Amino acid sequence: MSAGQFTRTFYETDDANIVRLRVQPETLTADFGGTANDGATGPANAGFPSASLSRSRRGYGIHARYVTIAWDTAPTDYDERGLLSIHVPVKATFDAITLGSTVSYLGGTGEVVSKTPELIR
Repeated sequence: MSAGQFTRTFYETDDANIVRLRVQPETLTADFGGTANDGATGPANAGFPSASLSRSRRGYGIHARYVTIAWDTAPTDYDERGLLSIHVPVKATFDAITLGSTVSYLGGTGEVVSKTPELIR
């Protein structure tokens, strides 16, 4: 997990509502086989909470979708044996990602090993 400032962006729910999202800046630099991991286009729809990245998925709220990658070549200061979860703010980007597809992240490369869909409780 990274440390430092967060970037404010937007998240598109599976129902096409736009909500606020705070992510580490490098999350938005991930590239999935040539498709950038951009934030959704705002502004946020009124009446919705922000999407959550770190709360337990057992709690209430909008729990953002993400992919898990295994490293082929890990970036500096990352363990090549570890897995990394990358949240994907735009549904069309998430839908286009396939298991086994290539991911570029902070100068490293990896492979998508799982996809976890959005959960709203």
